[in-house]
Amino acid sequence: MTQVYLVLGLPGSGRHELIANLIEDGLPDVPAVSVYAAAGDAIAASDETKPAPSKLAKVTMVPFTFAKDHFVVPPEGEPKRAPETVFFVANGRASVIDQMEAFPPWLKSRGWEMARILLVVDCTLGAAQPKVEEWYDACVHFADCVLFNRRNALNQTWMQQFQKKFFALRYPCQFVPVKQGHVDNAMVVLFPEPRRMTLIFDDIDPIDQLDLDEENLPEEPFNLENKPDPYFERMPSGRRVKQVPDVTEFLPK
Repeated sequence: MTQVYLVLGLPGSGRHELIANLIEDGLPDVPAVSVYAAAGDAIAASDETKPAPSKLAKVTMVPFTFAKDHFVVPPEGEPKRAPETVFFVANGRASVIDQMEAFPPWLKSRGWEMARILLVVDCTLGAAQPKVEEWYDACVHFADCVLFNRRNALNQTWMQQFQKKFFALRYPCQFVPVKQGHVDNAMVVLFPEPRRMTLIFDDIDPIDQLDLDEENLPEEPFNLENKPDPYFERMPSGRRVKQVPDVTEFLPK
């Protein structure tokens, strides 16, 4: 079954360079890899000299668009055979919550399996913009592994404090430093062990989520639907209960 790595992050954070490193060092025996990247969210011109998945012989780049809460892949862009491994780079300029809500049904429609969700954090941008840090806070809820990129002596304290608050909350995700687009052990990052807070990819019986006393069951009917993820809940008006900042104003044009 095709294993999928969903990559969250913002344009300019070094996602493509890091994916190239993970493919080369973490998947040496995988003959073919597909990388899905949003149109308009590709590698920046300033990064053209750096490693990128598109420069690897065994990688097929697949464009997609995200509109009206759906992922659309042009038929001509699809690989002819189902790939063994996929990296899906979420659109960093579109709503990350809308994409996370749309991704499980898209994945299921293909019969593919979620391996891991990776979050690439731009430490320089996060330290400079509090709204960007709030955006990263939401993403950590979905992440199995958080990768700290664009690190330097000036943002070291910010990175430590960012980790510390999630350690205090006992988040199970991994926190891994990135140095010059590389991690020390790519296989550890790619190991398909779920460590995320969200349950959106888990097959859970709704009954298991009910707090019921077998000796005193309620007489009135009760809802047997799974509870939505906290970030997916909406008010009667349609507005989401938990708001995530729009950070596009802080991104390179």
